[in-house]
Amino acid sequence: MLGAKIGEGRVAEVYEWGPDRDRVVKLYQPGYPLDWIRYEAKVGSAVQAAGVPAPGVFELVEVDERQGLLYERMPGKMLREWMLESPDEWRRFATEMAGLHYSIHHCSAAGLPRQKDRLAGAIKQSEELLKERLNPVLHWLDALPEGDRVCHGDFHPDNILYTGASSVAIDWVDASTGDPLGDVARTSLMFLSPYVPPGTPEGITGTLIQEMKQQLNRVYLDEYYRLAGVDENDCNAWLLPVAAARLRENVPGERPWLLELIDDQLR
Repeated sequence: MLGAKIGEGRVAEVYEWGPDRDRVVKLYQPGYPLDWIRYEAKVGSAVQAAGVPAPGVFELVEVDERQGLLYERMPGKMLREWMLESPDEWRRFATEMAGLHYSIHHCSAAGLPRQKDRLAGAIKQSEELLKERLNPVLHWLDALPEGDRVCHGDFHPDNILYTGASSVAIDWVDASTGDPLGDVARTSLMFLSPYVPPGTPEGITGTLIQEMKQQLNRVYLDEYYRLAGVDENDCNAWLLPVAAARLRENVPGERPWLLELIDDQLR
């Protein structure tokens, strides 16, 4: 049943599955909590049932004493691969991202956690870093709109499969119900981050990467704002809590940048 390996992340590997290879299995590292896998299955099923462009979720399996979760196999490859292979088409890719994100935000789903609860929990985990900033950030978050739309929670080019004509989002474990602009703010923040992802071709300088990411961010935001008919200031209001929540992820090179952004927002 287990086929070729087609992907790998921090907590799991992804393999082809089934006689027709029409499914994939996300095979978790030994010792990964079963409750977390069941939660991922629950969230993925709720999202897919809501009509979101996302893979179907099937049963849990066990392979060589490792737990796995079966998903519908979707066509295409990661959008980041397209960006690296065809850099001249970056505007098309950024526009595709915005359109997919907007279509996700049309949907609502039962059984997902509240966006604000997830953000508040993440912010509190960084209390030692935030220090006296903690309460002002939490008050700011509390004053923002609630929202009732499906939010991906980690929407970026590595979590988008693209065929050249259509796209779907994968990896829904951070999904929530909330304000779409909070979701957009996180994507924008990841574009603007000083972090350089692994797999970046040699010879491309950090400065060039940042310029490319800033251009992608601008086109992505402009297209999303056009589709949704929203104001940029409304999205910017989410940058403070989203940046504070991201501190706990300890992405290489990000924390000083995030803390400076947080201080600017608080001022």
